[in-house]
Amino acid sequence: MASDDLKLSTAYRITGYKLDANGRSTWTYYEVPLIQTSSLSALSNKQDGMSWGLGFSQNSAKPYNMNEMHKTNQMGIVWVMSGHLETTIQDGEMRRRCPGDGNFVHGDCLHHSTMRSIVPTTTLSLNLTKTVTPTYKFK
Repeated sequence: MASDDLKLSTAYRITGYKLDANGRSTWTYYEVPLIQTSSLSALSNKQDGMSWGLGFSQNSAKPYNMNEMHKTNQMGIVWVMSGHLETTIQDGEMRRRCPGDGNFVHGDCLHHSTMRSIVPTTTLSLNLTKTVTPTYKFK
């Protein structure tokens, strides 16, 4: 039975990239403030977005292959809806995401994503800004 004395989190932590002191991309976490809507649920405020995107990708033959790194030049969130997505950033660390996982994309951070799955990878993205906004804060 659910308890009414639960203390819900006041923020949702989403993984993402940031620039380090040398201007190279590294992994970090961003916090999205949450508002408790009932004893068992919480939501964020409405986030202003520029556009939505839906990506359908073919899977790569093998991981750890030579790959280019690129910037997006805009900030947004990418969610994996099916398949798996491996993302490598400048410090060399690679992380793998599965359906339901989101990632905050900082437009100035170099990264490369490889679709690694036995099923095609589908992503849903929300572009938050037209340009990179270093001081961007979630509402």
